[in-house]
Amino acid sequence: MKEITIDSAFARMLLEGAQSQGLECDQILLSNGISRLTLEKTGTRVRLESFASFAIDIMRRLDDEFLGIGVSAQPLGSFNMMCRSCISARDIRRSMKRSANFWNLFNNTFSHRIEESNESMAYILTPIEGKPSLNNYLIEAILSSIHRFHCWLGGQFIPLNLVTLNYPEPEYGSQYRALFYGAPIIYDDTESRIEFDKRHSQLEIVQTPETLDQYLAGTNLSLLYQPKNYRVISDQVRQWLERNIKQGNYQATLKEAAIHFEMSQQVLHRRLQAEDLSFKEIKMQTRRDIAVNLLFDNKYKIEEIATLVGFSEPSAFIRAFKSWTGSTPLAYRHGKH
Repeated sequence: MKEITIDSAFARMLLEGAQSQGLECDQILLSNGISRLTLEKTGTRVRLESFASFAIDIMRRLDDEFLGIGVSAQPLGSFNMMCRSCISARDIRRSMKRSANFWNLFNNTFSHRIEESNESMAYILTPIEGKPSLNNYLIEAILSSIHRFHCWLGGQFIPLNLVTLNYPEPEYGSQYRALFYGAPIIYDDTESRIEFDKRHSQLEIVQTPETLDQYLAGTNLSLLYQPKNYRVISDQVRQWLERNIKQGNYQATLKEAAIHFEMSQQVLHRRLQAEDLSFKEIKMQTRRDIAVNLLFDNKYKIEEIATLVGFSEPSAFIRAFKSWTGSTPLAYRHGKH
């Protein structure tokens, strides 16, 4: 990823939260590659990676995912549990409702709700009376992370038709173009919301508990920076191939995948190309990953694993595995790789 920077105002809001909780932040800033002199000047910028590591550092020290900015601390692991409560929802509509219900359990700083009409669906934050946040960062972070997480869940970008914020346009307002993907923004509204076409609420969730583990294992950069064209179709094809291989359909083809995803072979091929992959490459990677996992389960012989990933002859599997990993399956099992 090329180096990305953001306005230092975002880091100043984090600093305000940390200092309000009594943290001595000079060393924390330095250890994350941020100069206090930079933060003291408006219009300066900090590296996104430094900002993300600074945020994570504060969260861990305070045991607070709200970074000292909310009315009360939001324990570490809250976002993780929200995601896990959503992964089994059938579609985006149900998932967003689960998300709102989850956060409302804490009664912390905002009430969350879903509003629907015939044409649109909105996720809305309303400040709880008498419980103001220290600054506006939480509103921006919650709304953008809800949007990005649900794009990932549904496996495609969900365009926002409108963003409303219950405060005046800040000095860093130009940053919202990236934060909300160019959606129109209304300031000084009574509520803060993201709104999108109702049809997107019917998107089926294509992710699984396994892919969620991978998503949550990443850094906060995945939520701070998630481009429109992040890989989605290749992940879906990989999951589809894995199911087919485990069910014995070792010869699953591009044509079958295209039928499953309701598109032509040409369109599927182009979409995979746009993600720098081909169907053949994904199939090879999927067979390799299944084989590697089975090798660590000592109840399977090499010959059985060869069959389970679609090879009629163990010798052909051994040659393929060596081309994938540089090691034979037996040597790999014994840690000699």
